[in-house]
Amino acid sequence: MEVVPPGVRNLFRAALIIFVITVVIGILNGTDVWDPPHSTLLTHVHAGTLGWITLSVFAATIWMFGDSSDPSSGRLATFSIVAMSLYVFAFWSGDIFNTTESIQRPIGGTLAFIAIVWMMVWVFRQKKGETYNVAEFGMALAILFLLLGAILGVLLGLQLADVQVVSGEAGTRLGDAHPAAMTIGYVVLAMLAILEWRFRGADGPTLGEAKSGVVQMVLMFLAGLFGMLGLLLDIQGLLMISTPFQVFGLVIFLWRMRRDLAPSQWAGDMSGVFLRTAAIGLVVAVVFTAIVVNKFIALGDDTSDEAFETILPYLLALDHTTFILVVTNVIFGLLAVSSVVSEASNKIIYYGVNIGAVGFIVGLVGENSTLKRIFTPILGLTILYGIYVHLAAKPAMSTKDSAAVT
Repeated sequence: MEVVPPGVRNLFRAALIIFVITVVIGILNGTDVWDPPHSTLLTHVHAGTLGWITLSVFAATIWMFGDSSDPSSGRLATFSIVAMSLYVFAFWSGDIFNTTESIQRPIGGTLAFIAIVWMMVWVFRQKKGETYNVAEFGMALAILFLLLGAILGVLLGLQLADVQVVSGEAGTRLGDAHPAAMTIGYVVLAMLAILEWRFRGADGPTLGEAKSGVVQMVLMFLAGLFGMLGLLLDIQGLLMISTPFQVFGLVIFLWRMRRDLAPSQWAGDMSGVFLRTAAIGLVVAVVFTAIVVNKFIALGDDTSDEAFETILPYLLALDHTTFILVVTNVIFGLLAVSSVVSEASNKIIYYGVNIGAVGFIVGLVGENSTLKRIFTPILGLTILYGIYVHLAAKPAMSTKDSAAVT
């Protein structure tokens, strides 16, 4: 047996702790108990995207590429935890110190940017002179896209801190392109890579052995790139072609994984159930992406608040589908392998998270506040239970050869 590479466990634990911020703010906001100020909402979002998602993606990347005898991953993990934690706090500092614009965000963004660059360099060094498999190739593309999104994030932070990076309407487009890059490009690619790794194992097919897998990852990368550039440059044609690229990439993935996703495979352990559910969540996320893009294009030059309100329910549904039905299922699937947790506890987490998420998303699309108030506590309290269970759990032993889902 091989111990999980250094830093993986600490990254997961830090992600769980930071996710508490997202969940608590989400429960209070979703039940209409509290209407949080703007900076707190940004903290809610970034504690999720940087703390929960990115630290967990870094853990999965080190697990996928790393070696238990290599101490470099431990140093990378430690710096990443500090950098992402400070960046999340930077968003909250606006409310804590009663400031509207601050330099904390670009400083925190720079630290996060350094961590991302370090991760990208580390990944490339791990595979120097070696052949990538499909999962590794997809994760490398995801980290590259994370770097692109981080560059936009630092520029946006400077813009909000009154440093005139761009002017006028370009500033608004920068604010639109940053979250698109992080969601459509980075997050979807990273989750696809992790699912590929878990379904196919550490010794999955190389790029030469699975050309369809290469096409799948490239299509997803281009979908994110076209979506980001379409918003950044205000070119609707790029937005229009981003969705078909994403659809085709996902169809190839589903076809390649058809045996792993077959009904007969769902009777295995809960780790596999989490991951298979995430694959279904990807389908729902792509549907919402298509709806959002079509509605955005249909608005044309109408930039009024009333026009944006017609898109907002679907945009929020897309975000929560991606971050909960896809990402949170994937991460709890990984935690089910890396931690010693009973199947009973995993079932409570699984059903609570997914029933709560589906009900909440339906409430968002239908603009039904009652459904949101009912399912928000189910979702949030179950996630808090899952956080407690995994923080208290002992680490499990794992090998790269045992990575495939059974």
